[in-house]
Amino acid sequence: MDNPVDRWLTFLSEPEKILAMTKFDLSVYPNLMKAAELLDESNYSQAQLDAYDRHLMAVYDINRSRIESYDKGFDEGIDKGIGKGLQLSIAIYKDIQDGHLTHEAIALKYSISLEEVKKLAAVVK
Repeated sequence: MDNPVDRWLTFLSEPEKILAMTKFDLSVYPNLMKAAELLDESNYSQAQLDAYDRHLMAVYDINRSRIESYDKGFDEGIDKGIGKGLQLSIAIYKDIQDGHLTHEAIALKYSISLEEVKKLAAVVK
């Protein structure tokens, strides 16, 4: 069925052939796939349509819940990360100001680069 007209004529004259195709095969023809879905849905009873709507709403609710949970977790992670980063910066500044440790020792203590310690030390002084 390389010809679009042939595909549509087949759909109109023998829809069962199109409905028998896999979704993967139909995905190459999005308009034909949508038409097949609509034809399939038109054969549903009212109870089936209601069940289908409930299913779609459940899927929507699950996805919405996942998105909200992700957003909440992301925001909390950012807040905690900023808090920890601020606490770490304060601790590093205190060690620099105390002068008891070398810059190399501070870099090792906090697992940061020597260049970062030197930049912070330049700000402190």
